[in-house]
Amino acid sequence: MNIFDGMLGGATGKMRRIAAMSLFATLALGAAPVVAQDGWPDQPITIVVPFNAGGSADRMARTLAGPLGEQLGQPVTVENRPGGSGGLGATWVAQQPVDGNTLLLMQATPYLANAILVGGAPIVWEDFSFLNAQWDDYAIVAVHQDSAYQDFGDLVEGMRQPGEVSSGIIYGNGGHLQTILFMDALEIPRDNVRFVTYDGGSPLRAALAGNQVDFEVLAARGAASIMDSLRVLAIVATGDPDGMGAPPLNDALAELGGDSLPLIGGNVSGLLVHSALRTDHPDRFDAIVAAYEAVVTSEAYQAAAAEAGVGADWRGPEQSQAMADDAYLALEALAGAID
Repeated sequence: MNIFDGMLGGATGKMRRIAAMSLFATLALGAAPVVAQDGWPDQPITIVVPFNAGGSADRMARTLAGPLGEQLGQPVTVENRPGGSGGLGATWVAQQPVDGNTLLLMQATPYLANAILVGGAPIVWEDFSFLNAQWDDYAIVAVHQDSAYQDFGDLVEGMRQPGEVSSGIIYGNGGHLQTILFMDALEIPRDNVRFVTYDGGSPLRAALAGNQVDFEVLAARGAASIMDSLRVLAIVATGDPDGMGAPPLNDALAELGGDSLPLIGGNVSGLLVHSALRTDHPDRFDAIVAAYEAVVTSEAYQAAAAEAGVGADWRGPEQSQAMADDAYLALEALAGAID
């Protein structure tokens, strides 16, 4: 049965540090609340994270909740609704009243896109508007530091042996698609690799850090907390943005006789709202955007985000939606790569 069929009914030390930095940001902002013309908000606001606690989306939501509540003049709480690689929580948000009281924080690409394209979520891309591409994170091809695979060529040789290599994935996400694409480019049969599926970035990273799978294609900066446990074999980008000392994926593929591929393994994360909010309640939409911008661009939040290990860029709704739409179209064209 499709996991969405039943939808239509109804702290660690790191978390303490995140909460402390969020409180600091709240106190430091100190600005008058942003209020819409109709007096909204007049009740608490919920940020839904469609993954378990502890992942990068959850950390970002918890750094935003305190200062965003200060800006809006109402408490903002974080609610985790995991399942379906993000699709269950996104579907639940889409079913809520279009009043601005329920926000979604997740990776618009690839997780929201692939919940729609691959996962069977009963929603469409146009249901949501992306407020800000707060974190644009490229991907890496990585193994555990104790792995026998010293470079990308070694890993590929292992993948040519049926059943020898395992890979952690979130089904249908950018890392999964990127792996399928480079296997196809190198004429490696897809069933050669044992794919192990996880429901969220936190367990995905834990599996690689624990040497439970042989390799993963995962978001680079989202993996900062486990980087000491990893060896990076290739960068899914046009260069090496953080000086990891590994070749770009397409360069590594070229050395092995493979063609260049679209680079889709990373994450673009931030707050989203139901698209109808902009037409039904434009003043509320504008109030949320103004509050979100005030938070993200503040020095206090920049410090909180750095402490939590999450991105803190401000691009605004128009540029962010254009980024997300372009990535969605690329993923849509590639969604058929998964049987």
